[in-house]
Formats: sequence, C-alpha cells, structure tokens
Amino acid sequence: MKPALALVRHSAARARWLVAGCALLLLVFQMLFVLLAVTLHESNAFGQIAELAPPFVREVFGSSFITMLSFSGIVGFGYFHPMILAAVVGVAMAVATEPAGEIERRFVDVILARPAGRADVVTRSVVLVVAATACLVGAMVAGTSLALATLVPAGAPPVRPGLIGSLAINLAALVFCWGGIALALAARARRRAVAGTVAAGLAFTTFLVDYLARVWAPAAKVAWLTPFHYFDPMAMLLGAPLPAADVWTLVVAGLAGVVVAYWSYGRRDL
Repeated sequence: MKPALALVRHSAARARWLVAGCALLLLVFQMLFVLLAVTLHESNAFGQIAELAPPFVREVFGSSFITMLSFSGIVGFGYFHPMILAAVVGVAMAVATEPAGEIERRFVDVILARPAGRADVVTRSVVLVVAATACLVGAMVAGTSLALATLVPAGAPPVRPGLIGSLAINLAALVFCWGGIALALAARARRRAVAGTVAAGLAFTTFLVDYLARVWAPAAKVAWLTPFHYFDPMAMLLGAPLPAADVWTLVVAGLAGVVVAYWSYGRRDL
C-alpha cells in the first residue's frame, strides 16, 4: 500500500494545476449560469427565448424544452452543458491515461525498479480519477451554492431541494465511468496520446449517438450501449428523483474498466 500512496503523491503533484485550474473555472461557470438565470428572470426573457427557438431544437428536447427555459433549468444546465461535460470528462481521461505516458517516457522502469508492483500503478490512477472527479464536481456544487446564496434576489423561483445534488451525483458517476474506460485503454496503449484520443473519440461518438437517438429510430436501438444514455438530467429537471439504477450502471461500467486495467497492465509487456 505504501508504494501506491507514494505514486499517488507523485502524480497528484503533477496533475494539481490541471485539476485546480479546471475546478476554479467550473466554479466560476456555475456562478455565471446562476447569474444568467437571474438576469433572464428579471427581464422576463424566458418566454421570448422559447418563441425564437427553431423547431428542431424543440424536437430534440421534447416536452422538457419549456422546463429547461426556466430558472431551475438554466441553473441546472451548467451540469450538462456540452462544454462542461467535455471539460470534466477530459480532465478525468487525462488523469487516467498516465500509465501509458509512463510507459512512453520509460518512467515505468524507475517505478518498477523500486518496491512497487504493477497493481500499485493502476491503484494510483484509480485513486486520482476518483479524487479529480470529486474535486471538479465539488467545485461545481460549491459555485452553484455560493451563487444561489449571494446572487439570487428575493422573489426569484426557488431551485428544488436536492436537484443540484442529484445532477452532481449523476455527473460524477458519468465521469468515473469514462475515467475507468480511459484507464482500461491506457493499460494497453504504449502512447498516452493514443489512449486519450481513442477515449475522447469514443466519448464524442457515444454523445452524438445518444442525442441522435432522440430523433432517429436506428440510433435509439443502440443508445442503451452509451454511457450518456444513463445520464438524463432533463428527467431530474422535470421532477424525477435521482435514478439510482442509472448511477449504479455507470459506476459498475467504470469498475469494469478498472478490472480490465488491472488485468491488462498486469500481463502486458512493458
């Protein structure tokens, strides 16, 4: 266990500025989403935006379109905006693909020359993925909570209790899932860029498939295979509780990636 902790400290020191910088940006962005919701509410602009939206946008979002164009909808949008998803998932993938980077730089020779096993390398990455996910999503929740407490005037529509927590938990499960997938790829790759590119390509492709499934029947038949299928913030905005089954599906998928990483890294030629 001590070698794994030493690796965690070493890698955390390398990744701290990436994670801290992204966490700060996410905190600010969540505050801006709340500020945007306040501005739209005070100017009564929600109805005007709904009228200007093109038909295909209404078709994609369906009955939840009007809900999204509300105070709670704009605040919650910060937890599933495509750029936010790309940033959080991207950082998790960057942290998870470190084993491939160590092989590429031959730093793995230094690690294994010390009293550290291959399992310690994977354990290090799992701990960092979990820690980075908690840090990033925690910063988002902190930004939203701070903005709701300081920027929202009296009389503004309240955000449903538990909504932000539900969105955050579901997002954290999604990020962990992709972190596990990226780690499984990194356990087999010899170049970090290859593992990261493949993981990012899979994430982008499955994201598009999940959105196409809303309007295209063939995509709907395979949408259940995508992690984004189990991330449904619109349902929570409409009042549905946190889907425990979806959260556990994402967590189990991430753990499956971790198991594959242990198996692959333990048997590969370094």
